[in-house]
Amino acid sequence: MKVYLKKLSFFLLSMVLVFGACDVEESLTLTQPDAAFKLNTPGITNVFLNFSLPDNPAFTISWDDQINGSGTYEVEMARDDSFATAVALGSTDKSNFTMTVAQFNAAINDTGVTQFRDIAIYMRVKNGSSISNTILMLVTTYPVNAPTVGGVADGDAFTLLIADNNNVAMTIMANDPILSSGLVNVDYTLEAATPGTDFATPIEITTVSNQADIPVKTSEINAAAIQSGIAADATGDVQLRINSLITDPNTGVTLRRVSDPITITVTTYKAVLDLSTTWGVVGSAANNWGATPDLPFWKTDVDGVLAAYVNLIDGEIKFRENNDWANNYGSNSSTGGALVAGGGNIAVTAGSYKIVMDLNQLTYTIEPFSLGIVGSGYNNWGATPDFMLEYDQYSDVFRGMVTLLDGEIKFRMNNDWGTNWGDNGADGTMELNGANIQSTAGIYLVKVDLNTLEYELTKIDHVWGLVGSAYNNWGASPDAQFRRDWSQPLDDVWILENVDLLDGEWKIRANNDWGVNYGDNGADGTLERDGANLPSTAGNYTITLNFSNNPPTISVVQN
Repeated sequence: MKVYLKKLSFFLLSMVLVFGACDVEESLTLTQPDAAFKLNTPGITNVFLNFSLPDNPAFTISWDDQINGSGTYEVEMARDDSFATAVALGSTDKSNFTMTVAQFNAAINDTGVTQFRDIAIYMRVKNGSSISNTILMLVTTYPVNAPTVGGVADGDAFTLLIADNNNVAMTIMANDPILSSGLVNVDYTLEAATPGTDFATPIEITTVSNQADIPVKTSEINAAAIQSGIAADATGDVQLRINSLITDPNTGVTLRRVSDPITITVTTYKAVLDLSTTWGVVGSAANNWGATPDLPFWKTDVDGVLAAYVNLIDGEIKFRENNDWANNYGSNSSTGGALVAGGGNIAVTAGSYKIVMDLNQLTYTIEPFSLGIVGSGYNNWGATPDFMLEYDQYSDVFRGMVTLLDGEIKFRMNNDWGTNWGDNGADGTMELNGANIQSTAGIYLVKVDLNTLEYELTKIDHVWGLVGSAYNNWGASPDAQFRRDWSQPLDDVWILENVDLLDGEWKIRANNDWGVNYGDNGADGTLERDGANLPSTAGNYTITLNFSNNPPTISVVQN
C-alpha cells in the first residue's frame, strides 16, 4: 500500500512540473537589443591646443554603427548641445576621425570665441539621416587674430618738442583678448616704418610684456620718425604697427601676430644741440700750430661768448677762426684779459683748461678745469688720477664710459677736493660736498649736467673694441676702443675715429674678450655674431657700429 502512494506522489509532482514549465514558456518574450549608432567618449576630454605643435593630433574620436554598418560619416561640432549652429569638421568612410591642433584651433576660432580656456565644444557624427549621440570636450585654444591698435587713430598728428624729450608723447593700446586669459606671456613690440615700404625694415620703438598699454616717450617716437626718413624739424608721415610674440617656454617655438598698421603725422625736432662755432685754439701747446685741426670753441647760452675744454702741453696758444690766420686773436697776458687782433702768443703750462672767449667784450679767461670720478669704486679715493669726463657739445653735458667697482664714488673738479659733489638722498641730483654715491661693479655710461647738477650712471654690458692682425696681433695688446657717438644720443651708435690699420684682418668684440664678437659674412655691411673676419689694407680709417639696427651694421670709411 505504501508503495502505491509513493508512486502516485511522484506522478502528481511530475505533472505539476510539466504544467508549470509550460506556463513560464508561454509568458516569456525574448528580444534583441536595438541597433545603435554610438559615438564613444574619448579618453581625454580636456584638450589643450599647443601652438608650438600645430601638426600633432588634437583629438581622435571613434564610433560604433550598428544601424548603417558603413557609409560616409560627417563629423560636426557646436558651441551648444542643441547644435543650432553646427560646424562641419570633415568627413570619413572610417569609424574614427582625427584633426590636427592647427585645424581644430582654427575651427573653434572661426566660431567667434572671445575666451581661450575651457571652451565647451559638443561633437557628434552623422551618416545620412542617422545621428550619433553627443560628447562634450573642454578645449583651451590659442589666438589666431592679431591684436588691433588702439589709443591712437589713423591720421592722428603729433608735434614733438625737445622740452618734452623724456615725457610720454602717446600711449598705444594693444587690443588683444588673450591678455585677459592669463594663459601665456605676450611681448608687444611697437614698430615704425616709412609708408609704402610694407615694413621691409621695421624700426623697433619699444617693447612691453603682458600689458595692453604701450607708453611711447617723445624721444622714442622722434628717433623712429627721423630714422624712417623724416628730417629733423620737419613734418611727415610714419606707419606704426604692433608685433606680438608668444614663446613656448618648453620648445622655444614662437607665435607671431602682427596688427594692421596705422599712419600718423609727426613733426620732429633736432635731438642734439648745434653748439659748433668757427673758432678754435691753435698753438704749440694745442696742435703744433695747425698740424691737426684747431681745438674747438663751443657756443654757450650767451651769444658771442664761447667756451673750449682742452688738454694742453707746455707751450703757447692763440685763437683763430676757420683754421686760418686771417682772423686771429692773441693777448699780452697769459692769465686772461683783453684780446688783441693779431696779438701776442699766450704762454701756458700743461694741464686741462676751460677757456672762455668773449667776442662781445674782446676778453678771455683761462682756468684749470677737469671733471672726474673719485672713490673706492674707482681709484681708491685718489691713489691714481680721477676718471676724466669729456664735454659733449651735442647736449652740453659731460660724459664718460667707466668701469666701476663695488664701493662709493663722488664727482670732483681738477683732481682736488676743493670742489666736489655727492648725492644726498640718492635722487640723481648732485649737492656740493654731498654724500658718497654707492657704486656696483660694472661698466657704466656716465652723464653729468653742470647746468642742472643732475647725473646718470647707466650700466651697460658691452664696450666695443677692434681686434685683429690688422691692429694688435689678435689681442697681444688692448683692442682699439670705440666710443659712443653722442651726435646720435637716441641710438646705440659707436665710433672709432682715425684708427691706423695694417694689411690683415680684424673683428669687433666686447670687453677685450671673445665671448661676444662680430664679423661680417659676405662683406655686406651687416654684422653677424661670430661672423667672418673683415679684411683690411693699410691705412687710416673711421669705423661706425650701429647696434640700433637689427641686425647691427658697420660702416668703414678710409680717411
